[in-house]
Amino acid sequence: MKKMWAIFKKEMRVYFVSPLAYAFLTVFFFLAGLFFYLGLTTTAEPNLRVMSANLSISLLFLLPLLTMRHFAEERRSGSFELLMTAPIPLWSLILGKWLSSLALCVILLLGTLLFPIILEYFGNPDWGVIGSTYLGLFLCCAAFESAGLLSSSQSDEPVAGGLGGVLILFPFWLAGPSSEFVEQPLLKKILQEASFLTHLDAFSKGLIDSADCIWFVLFCFGFLFLTWRSIESRRWR
Repeated sequence: MKKMWAIFKKEMRVYFVSPLAYAFLTVFFFLAGLFFYLGLTTTAEPNLRVMSANLSISLLFLLPLLTMRHFAEERRSGSFELLMTAPIPLWSLILGKWLSSLALCVILLLGTLLFPIILEYFGNPDWGVIGSTYLGLFLCCAAFESAGLLSSSQSDEPVAGGLGGVLILFPFWLAGPSSEFVEQPLLKKILQEASFLTHLDAFSKGLIDSADCIWFVLFCFGFLFLTWRSIESRRWR
């Protein structure tokens, strides 16, 4: 646990001594504010449903860029070999890097709490729905970062790692819209269940279904496990 905490602190320092975190924060808050405004003007309802749906799609493209340097940069700089020979359990290394990105996402989401406060001032929002919306976005961030981490572990170049993360996640977004054009019931159901939008939509409506939570947890576990296998295989090459 101490070694995972050390990796976590090291990655957080790297974020905030480089322009990456600040550029990411700026883009994220701009998009969040834009989607919040569009949601109010198009629906005139005191909720974050429009912001949540659009922000989740934006995060699909942004979060892999946040995780792209975790392993790809280590390999490019030559420090990856040092990490592999250091007395650090591989799971501590992976979880420390994943949790550091997740912590930055929590900071991002906390920064958007201004929007519910605005809704409270001008209207009467359902705070239960707002809470579940934020839970859905948090789970979405955790899932996207796990996929981005896998892509970074497969690449020697950070940019390629970021683009690879987007390519991994894109089918999970495309599955939902694609299901509308499928007539075969079983295939249609599979595509709907594979889409993260399907599971995120329930949270934005105030519904916290254990099945949706489990889907995100299994998504994270699956990609973190694949990351572990990817790094383990490269260790002996």
